[in-house]
Amino acid sequence: MKCLVTGANGFVGAHLVRYLLDVGHEVRAVGSSEPTGTIADERLESVRVARSALDPAIWQAVCRDVEVVFHLAGRAHRGNDSSSSARSIYFRDNLEMTRTLAEAALKERVRRFVFASSVTVYGTASTPGEAFREDSLAAPYSNDAYAQSKLAAEEFLLSADIRAALEPVIVRLPLVYGTGVKGNMAALVRLACSGMPLPLSGIDNRRSFVNIPNCVDYLLTAAYHPAANGQILLVSDREDVSTPGLIRAIARESGKTARLFSVPQRFLKTACTLLGQEASFEKLVGNFQVDPAVSCALLGWLPKISFVEGIARMCAKYREA
Repeated sequence: MKCLVTGANGFVGAHLVRYLLDVGHEVRAVGSSEPTGTIADERLESVRVARSALDPAIWQAVCRDVEVVFHLAGRAHRGNDSSSSARSIYFRDNLEMTRTLAEAALKERVRRFVFASSVTVYGTASTPGEAFREDSLAAPYSNDAYAQSKLAAEEFLLSADIRAALEPVIVRLPLVYGTGVKGNMAALVRLACSGMPLPLSGIDNRRSFVNIPNCVDYLLTAAYHPAANGQILLVSDREDVSTPGLIRAIARESGKTARLFSVPQRFLKTACTLLGQEASFEKLVGNFQVDPAVSCALLGWLPKISFVEGIARMCAKYREA
């Protein structure tokens, strides 16, 4: 089938483009900069579109002759910025762009629209021992414009008018890791491999992740499986891990030794607060679990790569660098 991938120069987008080509599909890759690097394949078409473009004519041309849209482009989460200017930017890039693209897809008779959303629509943490599920109430905090904009885009795509003529699929992604990852996970890899003593061994939390091979395979399954139409779906490696467990796995697969020790969490919280890293404290010690069992059963999908193998593949590339 012929696929459109927006955000093709991003971490997930670049991996998805390669995966779609590997399994035999045609790809139109869209990015604000060169979206396909050095990939040479006659089934690949690269299109540059300016960031935040909302011209319907541009997106209608991009959607022409496409069967499935994978919409990965958008404004990434950069903390809970409650300013009106930040809210405007998030809603422009995550809601208005989605609306414009979906309406263009309708006009060009695209069959299915797979939207990469985020588990942050549930909030910032899950209750210990209780994972979020597909039908859990979305509860973005009032100051989290990113989560609000993602949820608003979901609601638009699942509205009756859109569902009548387009097959929308919402995939709420947890943190995605793997070869080439940046941001918080890349920083954690550097920290775990630094040999620096870390006061984290007393943390007993659980967080859900998905490695990039599992992520792109799941997105493709969501694109063709009949039961995915109109659904909100969850995905993970289905091997939730604690912060100390994650650090130890990264260090081990990098040929390093994790040097962890324990301090009372109140001391760790105070240190993070003094450094202006309150959000980092919550991510270090808090729980954020999703249970994708219903989604996986609906699609007949199982993770292709284990958590350990996903970490090993990611770390192998860091060792080569």
